[in-house]
Amino acid sequence: MRLRTILLLLLVLIAGAAAVFLFVANRSGTDLLANLRPAPAAQATPAPVDAGATATPSPTATPSTRLLPVVVARARLPVGARLTADMLTVAQRPETNIALQGGYTFAEVAAVVGRIVKVEIPQGEAVLQPMLAVSSTDLAALGSDLALYVDAGKVAVAFPISRFSGAAYAMRPGDLVDVMMTLRTVEIDPEFRTALPNETQRVIESALLAGQAFLFPPTTQGRLEFIPEINQVAEIVPSQSALAGQDFQPGRPIPRRVTQLAIQRATVLWVGTWPGRDESAAPPAADERAAPAPARLEQEPDLVILSLPAQEALALKWALERGVQIDLALRAQGDETVFETVSISLPQIVEQGDLRVPEPSDFDLHPRADQVPPPSVPAQPPR
Repeated sequence: MRLRTILLLLLVLIAGAAAVFLFVANRSGTDLLANLRPAPAAQATPAPVDAGATATPSPTATPSTRLLPVVVARARLPVGARLTADMLTVAQRPETNIALQGGYTFAEVAAVVGRIVKVEIPQGEAVLQPMLAVSSTDLAALGSDLALYVDAGKVAVAFPISRFSGAAYAMRPGDLVDVMMTLRTVEIDPEFRTALPNETQRVIESALLAGQAFLFPPTTQGRLEFIPEINQVAEIVPSQSALAGQDFQPGRPIPRRVTQLAIQRATVLWVGTWPGRDESAAPPAADERAAPAPARLEQEPDLVILSLPAQEALALKWALERGVQIDLALRAQGDETVFETVSISLPQIVEQGDLRVPEPSDFDLHPRADQVPPPSVPAQPPR
């Protein structure tokens, strides 16, 4: 065998052994050549971190904030309350407070004693200048003190009341009332614009021709009807009989009545005549400060001052001037319900109320109806 052939066989054997060696190393997952590689350079090992330890920031300078005295409400202050020293206290507020910077706050309690609260101030809230009305001595140049209690967009109207129409004088400032109106309608002459029937004066034809007074005395115009019992045509005129307590004249037509809830949720500003700033009215007591105005002074008031929209004020004025019967109904405290009602008249009461009109009868009660005085109460309440 030649030498060249022997060398080729040795090389083949060496290459096969190397291939087997690499295959076994890859299957075992070990790096058999690791010992042949140079060792890596040593690196610095970081120090272990304690998980429970927190980083402490470096201290920074904190700017100091100056505190200033501000008058605040010791308790809730309702609208209309006249401030006293026991209602207020002084608290500290930072000088960066917007109200302080605007100059709306007070530093001393004495500066606001005697002022009137215009808007409700919660407990602990700062008392600001826009929240207060000026004192009564300053109102002469600024307008009525009553206007302080009228909401924007509404007007104040004085309305006469009695014990019947004014809910027995039970109303107080801040209450809500509804206005009920009863209208009485009659038929009128379209030309004269007066209530029917008209009055007539018959002409005496012979006197007219003779140049004498030719008119009969005036009489209420009736109607002509044929009376079978006398076989003649007669004139029927209205009866002149009257009943006690009726609100129409004998011989005149009975008005047709209709009642409706015309105005809702009017606010009572005052009951009685407004005392005004020139009156020597005592300030409200401590338990009366929750009302929007001091408690009324009159025991039997004849007026109530209502706050309501301008359109409803016009309706109330028209009704007063036209003699419409008006009564006030007192609402529950805070009730803002808008009622949906229909007008009421006698036919509706009979038809919708399922009432039965009594049949004619040949008997009556004693005494007669015109001999019985209507129910009433004394003009003055019992003492």
